[in-house]
Amino acid sequence: MKLTSCRVQNYRSILDSGWVELDDIAVIVGKNESGKTSFLKALWKFNPFHPAAYNIDREWPSGRRKEKSRDKLVVETKFSFTEAEIKDIEAIHDSAKGIVGVEISRNYAGNYSHQFVPKNPNTEHSVEWVVDLLADRLMPPPDGFTEHFISLYSARIDELLAEVRSNGGSAYAQEKLPELTGQCSAFIHPQAPHQQQDENNIPSLNAVISKLVEQIEATPLLQVVDLVHRVMPTFVYMDDHRTFVGSAQLDEVLKHKQAGKLSAEEETINVIMDMAGLVIEDEVRKGAEEDKEQRMLDMNDASQTLTTLIAVRWSQRRYEVMFRADGQHFITFVKDLNGKGLVPLEDRSKGFQWFFSFDMRLMYETKGQFSNAIILLDEPGLHLHAAAQRDLLERMKAYSKDNQLIYSTHLPFMIDMRRLDNIYVAEEFPNEGSKVHKNWATADKDARFTLQAALGLSWSHSLFVGQYNLVVEGVDDYWLLTVFSTMFEEAGQCGIDPQLVVTPAGGASKVAYVGTILKGQDLNVAVLLDSDSAGQQAFEQLVHQWILQDKLVVMVGDAVGATPCALEDLFGEAYYLAKVNEAYAKELEKKPLILNPKTLGKKSIVDRVEDAFGERGLGEYNKGRIAKLIMTELGKKTLGECDADTVAKFRKIIDAINSVVVAWK
Repeated sequence: MKLTSCRVQNYRSILDSGWVELDDIAVIVGKNESGKTSFLKALWKFNPFHPAAYNIDREWPSGRRKEKSRDKLVVETKFSFTEAEIKDIEAIHDSAKGIVGVEISRNYAGNYSHQFVPKNPNTEHSVEWVVDLLADRLMPPPDGFTEHFISLYSARIDELLAEVRSNGGSAYAQEKLPELTGQCSAFIHPQAPHQQQDENNIPSLNAVISKLVEQIEATPLLQVVDLVHRVMPTFVYMDDHRTFVGSAQLDEVLKHKQAGKLSAEEETINVIMDMAGLVIEDEVRKGAEEDKEQRMLDMNDASQTLTTLIAVRWSQRRYEVMFRADGQHFITFVKDLNGKGLVPLEDRSKGFQWFFSFDMRLMYETKGQFSNAIILLDEPGLHLHAAAQRDLLERMKAYSKDNQLIYSTHLPFMIDMRRLDNIYVAEEFPNEGSKVHKNWATADKDARFTLQAALGLSWSHSLFVGQYNLVVEGVDDYWLLTVFSTMFEEAGQCGIDPQLVVTPAGGASKVAYVGTILKGQDLNVAVLLDSDSAGQQAFEQLVHQWILQDKLVVMVGDAVGATPCALEDLFGEAYYLAKVNEAYAKELEKKPLILNPKTLGKKSIVDRVEDAFGERGLGEYNKGRIAKLIMTELGKKTLGECDADTVAKFRKIIDAINSVVVAWK
């Protein structure tokens, strides 16, 4: 099962988050108290590894007491099924054929509701199915009954089958089958010589009848629901408060466990011991015994058990674990496989503790499989330096290979600007509560700062350590180049040289300024410009003022053999114009934009759209809205699903850029 979208309602600061779509990874950006944690915790309680009920007294939004009800929904989800799951569902019943997904919601009472797509399976069995089932299971009765009993029993079963056929099937059978158990006892002749023989066989017959009731109650709908809950992903939540500790007094932990009052720290000790095959009750007992040698051997064996389990299941990061115990005092030592020494877990860096704790929790809550989980990370990487945060981003991609991942952050280094389609903003609105949305332009200044800072990191990074740099006109050019580069790489082709830092300048007029700054740092600098009037002016400024050699300025038109030509022209007029009409549907008021055919081949597509906007009095045209829409769509496609001509043109652009880097090297 794959989670395709989710929505949180009536939970703390969230009245209605709005729908959040999910592919492999989604990131939620926002300031503190914007609803990020509430959104993740509500999702976690939808299907956690251990039961974690919604607490309506503590989690219901304040100021809405009159609406408070345990029937109110907290989380709504939409899932799609894999091909294998679809086959399993269709095998249950004919009415389940064609099902491809399910919408599941959960309320404060903890109850689930299900709506299958495109329709639900039958809510009861057909009459003939019930009659055939009864006839098959009830006749003949189990071996061992007397002929007298069989004669009376058979007559009653014939009557029952006729009654079920005449009275609607399932409901009638469920009502009458329990009565059959009492009737069977009446078929035993009190004076017969084999009375005891029949009485001895009644329990086996009653078991058959009870099993029948269960089968009839298990309607096609309920059977499919049961299957769904068997394969539904586990929701795994992680924040700094769930970081593992490795030391404890075992007798105190056991005391609190038996009282149902384990602290968060003690719960992590319990998890570590469980995964290592240690039973806390046994270890408390051994702590009071004299045989220290056997206990030391047991601890070494448990250490090797957990170390091996991690090594087999998780290849991205390798740990070595060692347990020590002295009486009731238990200590966990852990290190990276390439580390120099074992030290207590609590003495490791915060970053190391976070990595280790998350790997342990993911392994524990997926039963050692590291798969089929919805991973919810609340502000990961807070204790990591900037470079390690970038490494964590790559690590999270590995997590999402066999899982899905949603994380919150306000750290610029934790945002992958190559995946703009998966960035959401959490923001609290007056009288509306917290929302999770994609409308960055209207986001509060704190959320915008995080996104703007993330965009500027490539530039800042290049000023200090970037050896090879490419300056592009705007952020939308950066988006389009990086998304196609990523798609080429995923298709096994060459993307933009990984050593090249791409920096958006904020417009063609600013390219020379940014290029001058970078060149002044003795860095290798190239520029990509649209082949339009603004791009030509920037070219003249760069080359004629001896800032850059002309071979270091890549003109879009020269690379693809067409002028005038901007990156947007690589998509073709029909496609790009359709996206303009989609993005500006509200402003256009159902009157699609039409371009002047006389300007075809004389102006770039962007200039032609700007002219059409002026003629319609629509105000300023924002091409970034279109770029974002296109990028969101491309993020859900493979290279083979894109227009071949567009792909070929972007291939030429990227090859032209890489040829400059090759010359530098």
